Amino acid sequence: MDFSRTLISFLSLSFAWALASSIGSEFESSLTCSKFHFEEKVLEKLVRLEHTMQNVEEKMNMWENAITSKLDEMKIIKKQTETFVQSIQDAQLQEQTQFNKSYQDIVQQFKTQAGNETVFYGDQMNTLLESLSPKIKLFTEAEEKRESVKELMHSSLQKEQKRLNSSYNQIVDLFKVNSNKALQELILKQEQGYAEMVNHRNPIAFSAYRSSSQSLTSGTKVLFSQVWTNVGNGYEPSTGIFTAPRTGLYHITAVVMSPSGRNLSLRLYRNKSMLSGSYLNGRDYNTGTFDVILSLQKRDEVYIAGYGSYTIYSDSGKHITFSGHIIM
Repeated sequence: MDFSRTLISFLSLSFAWALASSIGSEFESSLTCSKFHFEEKVLEKLVRLEHTMQNVEEKMNMWENAITSKLDEMKIIKKQTETFVQSIQDAQLQEQTQFNKSYQDIVQQFKTQAGNETVFYGDQMNTLLESLSPKIKLFTEAEEKRESVKELMHSSLQKEQKRLNSSYNQIVDLFKVNSNKALQELILKQEQGYAEMVNHRNPIAFSAYRSSSQSLTSGTKVLFSQVWTNVGNGYEPSTGIFTAPRTGLYHITAVVMSPSGRNLSLRLYRNKSMLSGSYLNGRDYNTGTFDVILSLQKRDEVYIAGYGSYTIYSDSGKHITFSGHIIM
């Protein structure tokens, strides 16, 4: 805008100087004319001068508008050029740092040329595009390489994901196996604990006696034929045998008596194996005892039998007994 106003002022001064020179020369030539004729000539010159000045002002306004429009277009072009250059610069900075210096030199050169010589904008743009073509080609090649590396990374990532999934599945399977094993062990322990609890709630105990004497030979079982207690039904009075209903630790006791003046020899057996013996001499009625703690398996048999030809004594006083109970 300052440049256009300066140009208009310069043209106005030039025109005014030329007009003044013309009037002065005519003025000199009219010295010989009359005063009226001179004034008439001056008036005519002034009218033509005013008309000419109006034309000149209109043309100058048109020139000013045209120059202003051109300058606005040049500013828009310059702004668009700077925007384009900035976008190219940003793309180059992101992809290839090795091109920064050369790219900035080109941009700076383009900005200088665009600021100083906007008239040659088109030519300079073509030159810039030609100079950028190799860079764009390199950029395209770099982009293709980046895509290739990206595909390779994607393929490696898929392989790693498959391997991770396989490892995860193996871990899950192992965890399931271990969990099932631990769960089964826990269930077994709970079942055992429950069985033990049930066993504790279901005690085993027996106590039997005999109210008459019994003649024995070697291996004959003593029949404690009457029963006081038989919890768990482990004792059979018809055979004199206690059969363990379940595995456990048992306390077994017995009281035996010999007839007056006669000897008595007895044995305590488990599954036909002798565990303990009792021998009473014949000086008087003698009492003997068995008192043992046995670890019995389920269905183990315990009984008392004679060890030779003897008689075991008892009467209504119930002198002989056979008892036992589970401890744990």
